[in-house]
Amino acid sequence: MNGVNNIKSVNIAGGGIAGLSSAHLLKRNGYYPIVYEKESNIGKSRHGDYEGIENWIFPTEINSFFGQLGFNFSKIHSFPISKFYVHSKSNKPLLITHPQPFFHMIKRGYKETDLDFQLYNQCKSSGVEFRFGQKAPNNCNIIATGTSKAVAYIKGINFKTDLKDQIHLLLGNKFAPKGYAYLIILDGNATLATAFKKTKTKQKDTINNCKDYFESIGLSIPQGNSFASRGSFSLPFGPNQEPYKVGEAGGYQDYLFGFGIRMSMISGMGAALYILGRKKEAKNVFRILNHKRRLSFINRFLYEKLNDNQMSVIVNKLSKSNDPLSILSGIYGWNTKNILRWIKLKYRFETRPT
Repeated sequence: MNGVNNIKSVNIAGGGIAGLSSAHLLKRNGYYPIVYEKESNIGKSRHGDYEGIENWIFPTEINSFFGQLGFNFSKIHSFPISKFYVHSKSNKPLLITHPQPFFHMIKRGYKETDLDFQLYNQCKSSGVEFRFGQKAPNNCNIIATGTSKAVAYIKGINFKTDLKDQIHLLLGNKFAPKGYAYLIILDGNATLATAFKKTKTKQKDTINNCKDYFESIGLSIPQGNSFASRGSFSLPFGPNQEPYKVGEAGGYQDYLFGFGIRMSMISGMGAALYILGRKKEAKNVFRILNHKRRLSFINRFLYEKLNDNQMSVIVNKLSKSNDPLSILSGIYGWNTKNILRWIKLKYRFETRPT
């Protein structure tokens, strides 16, 4: 372990939320983590866009979840979201509500109110060492450098607005092929974005289609500041050994809708537990993580098979439910083997000659 057991020094490549989670937990347990970040600041690669921390994939309450890693969630600038609108082809906008938050909305980036910067501040207060603008050494114990592959893409606009707080989810091939689009307005700041996968057909002007749609229903979208990012839908599995790959570097994300913050942070926690010698706990963490991401991969596969009309049917059922949060939780609680058998049987039937 490159001397970790002797001097308790741990090298971490990458200062994203997974790397920060590992570093903070290690520091609070008497180790000396050093985070190597190629950028000049934590969160520099993000754009101040909104992102959600979901409350349906993992059951742990948000304050307790952050507390497991030694973070204080009350110091994180966030907005609990218990209602949002869904727009689809065959329906007028439908309101989805629940007494408990579906997710907590945060901003990603390097400014004082952004999640990345706030986690960095808590790490610094704990004594974690950061080395900015430096290439990580070859003997890193944890790799948290993000993904090098690009299968999914996000295009968006951040802008200021006088519109009241509101959240919209927009579904349809015109707006986000095999994906989804969203408009988030909170406290005078807004993000309009489309998350999509490239298709074999000619690519649509998705972000402008989204903009035109929202303006057609009376929501003005100014020019704002454009941004773009990418993600991977690969599903790598391998032995948990050094160097531990966490976050997107290890494929730890929600493949269905991209709610990857919890998965990234939990993977960072699992790697730290291995280094701390708490192997039984670490193995359990990765067992749960791998089960959830397998299910999210299957959910993504099924989601991509839906046409616009089928999406509308599902949205309609969700809006009529008394407990839509439990429905969302339920799609991460399937028996993996049974659902894989169902998919194989379905495709065997579909390809049988008539």
